[in-house]
Amino acid sequence: MLLLRPKQLIPVAIFGAVVVGSFGYDIFNSVGHRGGGDDNKIHLSLYHWDNGGNTETDLVKEVCKEFEKENPNIAVEIISSYETQFQNFMASKNVPDVFCVPDGNFGTWVQTGVMLDLQDYWDNTTNIDKEHLAPSALQRYRWNGTTMGSGHLYCVPKDITPYVMYYNKDLFDEYGVPYPSATEIMDPYEANEMWKEFGYNRGTVRFKTNGEMRLMDDHIYGVAKLYPEGLIWSNGADYLNEARNEALIDSDEFIEAYEYIVHSTMEVAVAPTSRVITSTAEKSLFLNGKAACYIEGRSVTTDLRAKATFNWDIAPIPAFTTNQQVNGWSGSVGYAVYKDCEHKDEAYRLAEYFTSKRGQLIMAEAGFTAPLYNDEETMREFYAIEEGKMPENTGEFIRAAQYQKPGLWQYLPSTRWKTTFDQDTGVMFTEDPSIRQTPAQFLTDEKERIESIIKQDFPNLFE
Repeated sequence: MLLLRPKQLIPVAIFGAVVVGSFGYDIFNSVGHRGGGDDNKIHLSLYHWDNGGNTETDLVKEVCKEFEKENPNIAVEIISSYETQFQNFMASKNVPDVFCVPDGNFGTWVQTGVMLDLQDYWDNTTNIDKEHLAPSALQRYRWNGTTMGSGHLYCVPKDITPYVMYYNKDLFDEYGVPYPSATEIMDPYEANEMWKEFGYNRGTVRFKTNGEMRLMDDHIYGVAKLYPEGLIWSNGADYLNEARNEALIDSDEFIEAYEYIVHSTMEVAVAPTSRVITSTAEKSLFLNGKAACYIEGRSVTTDLRAKATFNWDIAPIPAFTTNQQVNGWSGSVGYAVYKDCEHKDEAYRLAEYFTSKRGQLIMAEAGFTAPLYNDEETMREFYAIEEGKMPENTGEFIRAAQYQKPGLWQYLPSTRWKTTFDQDTGVMFTEDPSIRQTPAQFLTDEKERIESIIKQDFPNLFE
């Protein structure tokens, strides 16, 4: 999912609300026509998360237009904003009939009680091919009143953004490095040997007398960033136990994953340090030819098609062999229905239309998402849409969407434990090796700190 910086705010009055649309975010004074209008139609308001920019907003409009054709008695008013404004209109009770819910916000928002329980609708729908729907698309929007991932459904999925490894084919050709397999998932140590061919093996990494790493100007990173989640999960490890009241970060498998990341980043420089990423975004490193590979979600495809000046394709993200298919996490956005909206049936029908095969193919055409379905008919249509466009290896999006897990924000409704852990990991990546902690040292000590935070935030889990 793309995260854009707020742009210049240009208020426009729409349906009694002050709406900024794609220029920034909304300040809700009231929301849409809910009960009808002079045209005798049912008017539904749909709140759309606008962090994908104008192209994604246009896609939402196109899906709604198709929905209106099939439901001529319904008119949809679209309100575009940033997800940070949800608290504003929720607090004022001006909640749209249907609203966008990023999976990273689901745990917090579902606890407000504004979402309609959609389980009965879902159980009785005839518009969804449940057999071929990616399992994690639903799991991340379930809530049992205490924890996420089980219980009733409170959102229907709009999309899944699976993560893959993009690679610069021209750079691979220039350096004489064979392309990664389109279908076989590479072992991470094997991947390091491939990535080192763009820098370390060419003498672009030097070390000062104190052991601190120094890179030559012509250094090329093998990969623009390494994400730990896929390495940890594929190695048979996890951050927390199923009850979410114990940290598992001191296991041998978890430590091995971080030893690999530290080695890759601080010793052979196949991936940039956090200091480099702070000054130059991973996508910029890839687009500027300073990184041969780039691990990112499907949503970046549209941008690469428009901006990349080289040939590129995608491959599976390297992973350990224990649980190799789970080689990363996928992002998602769903649609919820306001529990007090006047036209609940029609609102659910609108939300569900985005999950339908028709809605999925409309959104997939622009490159933002891959379809949630893996049946043969949907795949044929998806491949037809993708024909002649980069990437060539379209099938990897489908495989990844079927197996990749939701991000760590789905473990608990509050992510303070995760934010703390991410901040604390910096001691393993400090550039001065004399004060750098080993993964075994850090992760053993950090276990107690993470469990203490979870106990403070969720004491009921320890009863």
